[in-house]
Amino acid sequence: MAFLRAIGSAIVNYFNFRGRANRREIWYWLGFVILLWLVLLYADLNYVSAWLGYLPMEDGAPRYLSNGWLIFSVIPTLSLLVRRMHDHDEPGWKALIILPLGYWLVAKGDKGPNRYG
Repeated sequence: MAFLRAIGSAIVNYFNFRGRANRREIWYWLGFVILLWLVLLYADLNYVSAWLGYLPMEDGAPRYLSNGWLIFSVIPTLSLLVRRMHDHDEPGWKALIILPLGYWLVAKGDKGPNRYG
């Protein structure tokens, strides 16, 4: 799956908690979320804060763009994590278990059909 297709898929499937997601889709999405967050944080700290009367990089300056992006990206990230669990033939609630989550994000999913698609 290409980078832009993976990002588009995550946004189109914003509330879709059914089906499966492959490794490339989740990693492209997580990389995109972090990269865009860093860009928006830089804009918040250097431009938005100055526009609102704060000194650049001043403590306590509002971070509207970066925090807004993080709030927006929570649901598609959760839906991707649930679909990634489904790719391993595991129920989606297991995405809440932090320790093995890293393994499930890196390991190949089950080949062929399973309970989730």
